[in-house]
Amino acid sequence: MTEQAKSSIGTIILKNGVPLGEIKNLTPPTLSGDVQDTSAQNNIGGVRTKDVGWIDAGNMSFTINFFGSAAQDSLVDEIFDRTQSNWAIVMPPDFDSGATSWEWVGQIASCNLVADGEAPVTYDVEVTVNGRITRVSVASTGLTTPFFTIADDGANALTPSPAAAATVYEYDVTTYSDSVTVAITPTATAGTIYVNGVAVATGVASGAITLNTGAGAITYVSVTVAELNKTPKVYWLRFKIGSVAQP
Repeated sequence: MTEQAKSSIGTIILKNGVPLGEIKNLTPPTLSGDVQDTSAQNNIGGVRTKDVGWIDAGNMSFTINFFGSAAQDSLVDEIFDRTQSNWAIVMPPDFDSGATSWEWVGQIASCNLVADGEAPVTYDVEVTVNGRITRVSVASTGLTTPFFTIADDGANALTPSPAAAATVYEYDVTTYSDSVTVAITPTATAGTIYVNGVAVATGVASGAITLNTGAGAITYVSVTVAELNKTPKVYWLRFKIGSVAQP
C-alpha cells in the first residue's frame, strides 16, 4: 500500500533561479524515439530488429498566474532573444517535505497573455526541452535564523505575519499608507539568495522594491534560496498598503 497522493496546489516555475509564479495546467513533453531498422538477413526467426536513435522531446506547457513582476514581463522578450535558460518546476513545501523539483534546459517557444474578462489574467507558456528532465529529491536548507527583516523607505521596521520561521513560506506584511518602497534583508547559511529575482548576499539588504500604490494595494515579492543540485526554497511576501502614515 502506498502513501496517499498529495495536492500540487502551489507548484511554482523558476527560470534561472527566479520564480515566475504559480502554475497550473502543466503538460509534460511527449517523448518519442527515432526508430531505425537494424535488421540483417540472418536475424533469428526473421524478426526485424530496431534501434532508437534521436529522441524527440515535445514542449513543456503550463499556465502562469499573472501578477506583473519584472520576471514575468521578460517572458515575451526572451522569445526574440532566443535565450537558453535553466528551468525548474518546484513542488509545494508540503509535497515530499519540499524536496521535489524537476529541472531542464530550454527556451521559450510561445508565450500568450490570456485576459478574457472573466477569469484571472494568465500567461500560457511553452518551453522547449533540450536534454533530460532531471528529478531533484533533496531540499535546500533555505532561510536560517533570523530568516529576514523588512524596512520601508522611512527606515521603519515592518513585521510579517506570521512571524518569520524556517517552515513558513507565505507572509502578509502591512505597510504604512505612504510607504513607497521596501527593502528585505535575508539570512541563509548556504546557497544563493534571490530577492525579487536579484541576488542578495546573506545579511545584506536588497535594493529598494517599489510597492503598488493606493489604499489596500497588494505587491508580491519572492525570496528564493537555491543550492546546486537541490530543490530551491521559495518564500512569498504579500505587501498591503495600510491606512496609517509613517511615524
